[in-house]
Amino acid sequence: MTHQARERRRRLPALAAGALLLPVAALAFAPPAAAQDDVVYASDFEDGTVGDWAPRGPVTLAVEDGALLTTGRSADWHGPSVDLTGVIAPGGVYEIAVSVRFADGSAGDALTATVQRETADGTSYDSVVYQAPAGGDWTVLSGEYSIASPATALTFYIESPTVDASYWIDDFTVTELEPPGIEPDIPSLKDVLADDFRIGAAVDPRDITGDSGQLLSKHFSQITAENHMKPDAIQPTEGEFTFSAADELVDYAEANGMEIYGHTFLWHTSQVPEWWFEYPEGHPNAGEPLGNSDEDRQIMIDRLEAHIGALAAHYGDRVQAWDVVNEVISDNNAEVYRHSRWYEIFDGPEYVYEAFRIAREQFDAVGATDVKLFINDYGTENPGKRDNLYNLVADMLDAGVPVDGVGHQTHINLNTSITQIEDSLLKFADLGVLQAVTELDVAIGAPGPDEEFPQLEARLIQQGHYFRDLFAMYREHADLLESVTVWGLHDGRSWLRSETRPLESPLLFTDALQSKWAYWGIVDPSVLPEIPDEEEPEYARVQVPLADTAPAIDGERDAVWDGASTVATEVVIEGTADGATADVSLLWDEAGLYALFEVTDPSLDEASANPWEQDSVEVFLNPGNTKEGGYGPADGQYRVSFTNAVSVGGNGPDAGELTSAAAVTDTGYVVEVAVAMAPEQAAIGTEHGLELQVNDGTDGARTAVHTWYDPTGLSWNTNANWGIAEFVEDVEAPGEGGGKLPTTGAALTAALAGAAALGVLGFVMVRRRRAAADWGE
Repeated sequence: MTHQARERRRRLPALAAGALLLPVAALAFAPPAAAQDDVVYASDFEDGTVGDWAPRGPVTLAVEDGALLTTGRSADWHGPSVDLTGVIAPGGVYEIAVSVRFADGSAGDALTATVQRETADGTSYDSVVYQAPAGGDWTVLSGEYSIASPATALTFYIESPTVDASYWIDDFTVTELEPPGIEPDIPSLKDVLADDFRIGAAVDPRDITGDSGQLLSKHFSQITAENHMKPDAIQPTEGEFTFSAADELVDYAEANGMEIYGHTFLWHTSQVPEWWFEYPEGHPNAGEPLGNSDEDRQIMIDRLEAHIGALAAHYGDRVQAWDVVNEVISDNNAEVYRHSRWYEIFDGPEYVYEAFRIAREQFDAVGATDVKLFINDYGTENPGKRDNLYNLVADMLDAGVPVDGVGHQTHINLNTSITQIEDSLLKFADLGVLQAVTELDVAIGAPGPDEEFPQLEARLIQQGHYFRDLFAMYREHADLLESVTVWGLHDGRSWLRSETRPLESPLLFTDALQSKWAYWGIVDPSVLPEIPDEEEPEYARVQVPLADTAPAIDGERDAVWDGASTVATEVVIEGTADGATADVSLLWDEAGLYALFEVTDPSLDEASANPWEQDSVEVFLNPGNTKEGGYGPADGQYRVSFTNAVSVGGNGPDAGELTSAAAVTDTGYVVEVAVAMAPEQAAIGTEHGLELQVNDGTDGARTAVHTWYDPTGLSWNTNANWGIAEFVEDVEAPGEGGGKLPTTGAALTAALAGAAALGVLGFVMVRRRRAAADWGE
């Protein structure tokens, strides 16, 4: 067999994208397992042969006394393997069990049971049991396993980290615990919401066959092509159009009485082929990047006309609405527009106006006059970004641009303010445009791989309550909404599910296509369990002393910093502990907060066009420590790179101004900042939500992120999980108020593991309820 290079392997010890190894809590929505007698595959070697088992690597397999012995290993991945491709069905839940022991006299103390899963997207390695203790006596390795979508090959194998170990296996069984399939007798979402708005799902051709197709047609009245109508899918090479995958989706939708929402003509990401931004063949500068001359802009306009025209001619009014442009508003509220290649070539937002004019002309030309044209963006619940999008749409309407609607992507989490989502719907209603929720998912804040998550069930219940409240608000304003679309059919198909977030579960159905509390929150909230009562987390705290004199913001450590409190960014959000970190000194005075980041980073990089992927630091400030979710009027996210390039995030309209300086050092760099605050907040005894972050860029990509406290990676989206800074005249006890933390970072992970062992839920968000479209304790 061919062995994939070790460094390219993707080992998923808990939950793979497309493969599910279920924790107990994840089975809460399924009926109790039947008696364990539905064995769908077994090997006991009693016939004296290896049967279906084959060597994985150059090993020797031999059967002796009714068991299989593996010898001759010279690498940790070597071992016995068996093909389960025809045994494991998508959506089913299986227990895989095998008896193991090391051979007499063999080294080794641990064994791993793994499934190698091949799909069109590549190879994954799903650990059923990872490095379980084993010795010279027989022991049983067992774990639950499921795949969410078909695999081209599934190979189970046993390996050991001790490369020369020899071991026995026996009594291998695969037992079906839960048959594949959907729940046929539960209410259909599309029927429950029929009087309100269409309910949609983002899908691709994997989702329209078998059990997935049944789930889709039962519950949804509209589909969006997740990827197959984007520019790279439709026109990968200039002038060559490919519609086959998109046609499959359109044909399926029409056959099942569904509407189709098109996504998207114009975008800024790698899913727009690079040729869009280069001179065409036959031009003297063919293949070179376009500039921003009138000639260059005309090339882009011609390309838009050809691309949109081809889609209009092919689909006409079979697709009832389209995202004409997607994500053109910057995350930096002060910048307003995303400075994409489109923006650079047109030297402003005029390309947005042109795209809508072209789209209306092209669809009208084929008689599809009723096709609706939308502008789509994420973060519209953020007041600053919402206002920037609102102003753009208002200007377009004033200019006679045919924009019909606004799409709110709504990629949110359990702490996102529902009131702010509602405010955005009401604000755009003033413009008289159509509105749609286009890409809804609600992240539960699952941790990274190999981390305990004892609060999983509590988060899923909380998610059910959140969907209850969110859809109660949506239904209250149903007259404003064309449709609500969830971004994925089930959790296993979510874009948020990955190696780095293997337990993230943001949608309405499980990987096994079963209903979640999120679904029941929409359909029948009366069945929701109470959210478990939990103590409020012991947020990290730091006492910030009053500065004797204001620091000079010059990128140098003045003597005044010797009296500061200092904290460290030790919580790993992305990458490893080896990524860039900082010691951060903190002071305040009547003008506001001061911070000095002393960053350790031996290699500095700002190659990426995205500021968050450059070597940089961030300060998140929530004056008054309101922790209401989202960003309040005075909240701010401030980012400063090692070259002192400044960008801001979803800052509220009253967020304080930033002053900054940066300097490169022998071990990394220093960033010094001052954030202005209102007089009533810059006072002794006040408390403020605070988070501090270091971004590590390498070769144009972000390779690590470290924070002071927030372990969720969602500081950019919500203030609910930040630490707390208390403004004091003097620190109470040197070395304590100056940055001593409660359980956080590595200690937090250990505490959660201990909580799991004791059977308690551990760290869970404060219980929240929604009343009168607002969050309160």
